[in-house]
Amino acid sequence: MFAFLKAPPDAAPVSDKRELDERYRYWRRHILLTIWLGYALFYFTRKSFNAAVPEILASNVLTRSDIGLLATLFYITYGLSKFFSGIVSDRSDARYFMGLGLIATGVVNILFGFSTSLWAFALLWALNAFFQGWGSPVCARLLTAWYSRTERGGWWALWNT
Repeated sequence: MFAFLKAPPDAAPVSDKRELDERYRYWRRHILLTIWLGYALFYFTRKSFNAAVPEILASNVLTRSDIGLLATLFYITYGLSKFFSGIVSDRSDARYFMGLGLIATGVVNILFGFSTSLWAFALLWALNAFFQGWGSPVCARLLTAWYSRTERGGWWALWNT
């Protein structure tokens, strides 16, 4: 059913050392930029609700208890999703796994904006958390695959900016 998420087959080996070095440098930069931008989008859609909370409270759409419920649901679901998606993403095609997570969290955020009941908010915000958990494990896997142990800290710090 989800065969498109499987890791792609290995590419044919490149015998020319110069071409190999050029490709390697290109893909390292390309992957770092891609995961940086992708994770920034995950972060933006994860924190969008926090920016709206003052206006939501002022307009009496939700109470402080409702906000607390949504936050609790989000972080419990997010933590569980990060754990389980880490296992799944290790065996998946990172491009599709991260891309699908970004698309899903975008759609859920849009639907969240059209919701009016607490239970719809709760369901959609938990779904958002589930798909949010798909971001970090893929990025960690790609960083550890493309950067050596000695240089990983610097690139990891850059990714986290």
